[in-house]
Amino acid sequence: MMPLVIPSDLIFVLLAAITIVSAILALHAKELIYGAIALGLSFGGMAGFFVFLDAPYLAMLQIAVYGGAVVVLILFTIMLVRREETDALSNPSEDGQSAVGLWLAGLLAVAISGVAALAGPTLPSEPPPGDLPVSGLGLVITAEYPIPLVILALLISAAMIGALVLAKLEK
Repeated sequence: MMPLVIPSDLIFVLLAAITIVSAILALHAKELIYGAIALGLSFGGMAGFFVFLDAPYLAMLQIAVYGGAVVVLILFTIMLVRREETDALSNPSEDGQSAVGLWLAGLLAVAISGVAALAGPTLPSEPPPGDLPVSGLGLVITAEYPIPLVILALLISAAMIGALVLAKLEK
């Protein structure tokens, strides 16, 4: 019997679809419980990327910290907060705000893609040794992978700014 061989591109596309669709569902869920479940599924898709990249430690860390701790914390918070308070805090956004957000997200994606394309391949000629100590990991990342590190910093900064905007309550 021949083993089933799935092309790596198909795996990547499926993981990307699961991650992106569940993240969108988490943002647009009418019920907070469904949003938290979709967020957990999105974190699971990210863990799948780590498995796909042959980083099982990071995958398990992603599942334990984000899937296990953050989503469970959100679910407990939802269950403990009174229903009236959650209804008072939820304010559906207008359609214009959603369109502006999508345009800004697309602009950010184009900008990051442009930086990556202009930088060219910055991967080292040979991978770091397998017995690299954790203390030397920061040096390897900053010295041999500077462009992906800058792109990651831009994405984290954009996420933090978005979280601050979403957390601001209208008085």
